[in-house]
Amino acid sequence: MREIFIKYNPYRLETSITIDGVAPKQNSRLNFGDRRLQEWIEELPEILFEECSSRDFKIKFHGTVLDYEDVESMAREAKKNGLNIELEHIPAKEVSDKEAAIDEIFNKIQAGPFDELKQPDVVKAFNMAKSSDFEVNVVATMSAGKSTLINALLRQKLMPAKQEACTATITEIKDNDADHFMAKVYDTSGNLIQTYPELSFETMDSLNSNPEVSKIHVEGNIPFVTSKDVSLVLVDTPGQNNSRDPEHKAATYRMLSESSKTVVLYILNATQLAVNDDYNLLSHVADSMKVGGKQSRDRFIFVVNKLDDFKKGEDSIEAAITKVRDYLRDNGIENANIYPASALTALNIRTILAESDDDDDDEVYEAKGKVRKFIRNPEMYFETLAPLTPSVRGEIETRLANARSNHDTYEEALIHCGIVPIEMAIKMYVQKYAKTAKIKNIVDTFSKRLESAKSFETTKQEITENQDEQKEILANIEVIKKKLASGEDAKRFKSRIEQINYDSEISKMANDVIVVAQEKITEQLSPSDTKISKREAEELCRQFARFADNLQAEVQVKLEELIGNRVHKSATDLLEEYRKKISELAQDVNIGTVSIDPFELMAGDISTDVSSLINNLTETEHVKVDEVWVENTSKKWYKPWTWFQEKGHWKDIYEDKEYVDRTKLAQRFFAPIQEQLYENRDNAIEYAKAQTEKIKQDFSKKFVELDTVLKKKLQELEDCANDNKNVERRIRESQAKLKWLEEIQIKTKAILDI
Repeated sequence: MREIFIKYNPYRLETSITIDGVAPKQNSRLNFGDRRLQEWIEELPEILFEECSSRDFKIKFHGTVLDYEDVESMAREAKKNGLNIELEHIPAKEVSDKEAAIDEIFNKIQAGPFDELKQPDVVKAFNMAKSSDFEVNVVATMSAGKSTLINALLRQKLMPAKQEACTATITEIKDNDADHFMAKVYDTSGNLIQTYPELSFETMDSLNSNPEVSKIHVEGNIPFVTSKDVSLVLVDTPGQNNSRDPEHKAATYRMLSESSKTVVLYILNATQLAVNDDYNLLSHVADSMKVGGKQSRDRFIFVVNKLDDFKKGEDSIEAAITKVRDYLRDNGIENANIYPASALTALNIRTILAESDDDDDDEVYEAKGKVRKFIRNPEMYFETLAPLTPSVRGEIETRLANARSNHDTYEEALIHCGIVPIEMAIKMYVQKYAKTAKIKNIVDTFSKRLESAKSFETTKQEITENQDEQKEILANIEVIKKKLASGEDAKRFKSRIEQINYDSEISKMANDVIVVAQEKITEQLSPSDTKISKREAEELCRQFARFADNLQAEVQVKLEELIGNRVHKSATDLLEEYRKKISELAQDVNIGTVSIDPFELMAGDISTDVSSLINNLTETEHVKVDEVWVENTSKKWYKPWTWFQEKGHWKDIYEDKEYVDRTKLAQRFFAPIQEQLYENRDNAIEYAKAQTEKIKQDFSKKFVELDTVLKKKLQELEDCANDNKNVERRIRESQAKLKWLEEIQIKTKAILDI
């Protein structure tokens, strides 16, 4: 039996592995680098078998409980393939420990002796990193019960729920633990229309039917999380056939894309599978789930709703779930996380039965009937059918045992009807992925600032202690200042910036996007001369229109991602060039006892958060209005398709004809759409080029600001070198400050240890 030791740190994204105490060779596939455990854990058995030629292993895993549960899952699957894996868990520090340590350190920094660490930009960076929003997007097919499920999660009726599709706006509900909901309402241009200090169901119903309303930003209490845990945002998206705003479709495709890491609640009606509009969305989900390993699968929670409508003895709930699994597999989705549920039962328990016990009330009587049904029928214990991890299952079993011992039938039925497992699955994802990433982001923000402050204070102390090298120190500072002001150096730096160019790469990738879209259009063009009636032609055109809508959103989002990726890459390269420029300032400087390194002095000021810089420096396709990202219509680069609302150029095919040629109809219908595909491609390329140029201009301004910061620091060092008074006092002060800094740095680095 081979002994494998794995230490995985989800905060640093570091993995170390030994086999029988020996580290793998440099070219081993076991060197996972900074990949998240969930991206490689399923590959592990195959790699171990290849490298060890053995089927028996003992794995000691040092890591968090949630990550260990994924290791356990891997071992169970490996056993099916003939590999025997014994496991041992060495516990690690969990997320809650880290969050308490972060708050303690931040408070110490704000009370500490360094003014530069108390500046508004430092406080802002900390608060942004700590309170970053985390989205849970809710998508559903027609009449799947989306609004009912959201209301069940909110524990009150806020979202309008009807038998027909009724969500025509995008509604964002952000958790702030308040005792009531408030809302801000925006039109399609992102303008604030109205503010509601106290939001009601009636108001939401009227807003949803108002054609002027495109987005509603709501804040209030999402009870199953606290805002201290994470700023959770439930996003209710319109159905594919029910949006008034073309941008809504793009928003749906945007959050389904591979680059998104948001949780998606995909709600299916157990009694109405295989709805046509599902296919296109599910193909996108399948593509996203194939990239990024287990994390990509974990973020999609498929809720099979209305399972309580099945009649005892006539239908099998397990058979229904198997049917859903097969349906998803047919759409390219393997190993889906399927959660059976009755959202209406959960909502009734949390609203009607929480307020009344009057059996003469028909709603109360009916709701109690559902409670009895869930308690009396073990086949309706939905929590037993949910793909829960051992820790979550243990928590639910404890909660269920407490409910039974307290004779709390409502709590017991609530667990059985599936809403509690869904809530816990969302919390688990946040805990496992979002929080660990957030903790690293906060620590990185601290660490760079602390290192920069330490370098500056150390240099000041060295200057103070080496008064005999005063002339040499001043000469070195002067050399750096002259280089910083040098026209030659500035010209060389500008030349390097201008060489950053991805035009040909952008063009090639944009063409690839259009080729795929063209292939999808070609599939719609039937090769046969099938004759159809006028009525069939009208229906076919409606199908074409829905297809065109989805294709427009798909192409738009892919080109958006292309633009964003190229701009991001340009910005990263620009920052790297600036780092080189600062590092070069120390070249040719006569380094004596005192080392003056401009790069170390500036490390904390040169931001590594490129996305934040881009948002602050550029006008992008979406802009922030108050707390909401909305479409920036003045910057729209793409031409929306207007196939159905305008002339209907294809109608001349069946004017005064009894039958219509399907092929000619399709060709005529899609002709202008194909033209606009290429127009949008060209617009996207030009827009990406323009944005890259704007990034260059804005970064140039940012670099001037950073140069000013460096000049100020150099001047302070120069003043320190010229000051021959109070030397001993300044040395004592520096020593005390450096000791304080060292203690804080040790504590900060320890946050990311496990």
